[in-house]
Amino acid sequence: MDELYKEYVISYFDKKLRIHGDRPEALSYSAKGQLMRFETVLDIDTELQGKRVLDYGCGKGDFYQFLKDRNIPVLYTGFDINKNLVHIARRKFPECRFEVFDIEKEDLEEEFDYIILCGVFNLNIEGLDETIQNVLKRLFDHCSRALAFNALSAHDPNKDFQLHYVYPEELFEFALKYLSPHAVIKQGRIPYDFTLVVSKKLH
Repeated sequence: MDELYKEYVISYFDKKLRIHGDRPEALSYSAKGQLMRFETVLDIDTELQGKRVLDYGCGKGDFYQFLKDRNIPVLYTGFDINKNLVHIARRKFPECRFEVFDIEKEDLEEEFDYIILCGVFNLNIEGLDETIQNVLKRLFDHCSRALAFNALSAHDPNKDFQLHYVYPEELFEFALKYLSPHAVIKQGRIPYDFTLVVSKKLH
């Protein structure tokens, strides 16, 4: 993604954060919508306890709070390109590791059991489909068990011009070709919302 576009994304969520504070709306979610998407992402596996989980595009660490609320202890790491969101996450969850990190510019030198991306690439930005593919390929190289990526379906007849939509079938074909034969599309709990789950092998 072009650096100017990244600055736009950062400023967009900085503005949302100033308006809404530490609420799901700061990340363009409703509380119910965020919860339903997290529940779908949680379908990545039934045995997350004690595993190393990377939340890429972690925002304020809300997915970690979601896991805590369900008594699912994990070794959690959160990466985001927005330093202000990372600052809030660090303050709220000092027991976790949060970093300002951009895998398009920096080398990732560690491995995680599970990597999740929830609502990371939802803003309508030029060339975003290519960015999504590049980021997923790079992250999957550092995932020992499975990766889950949540997105908005391009089949939605009522699109918002500010948002980016992905064709599930095209993303599925990409995953099979470049990531792993163990890929599945899970329809979300919200209409026209889906999650791609790609595993290293069948468990």
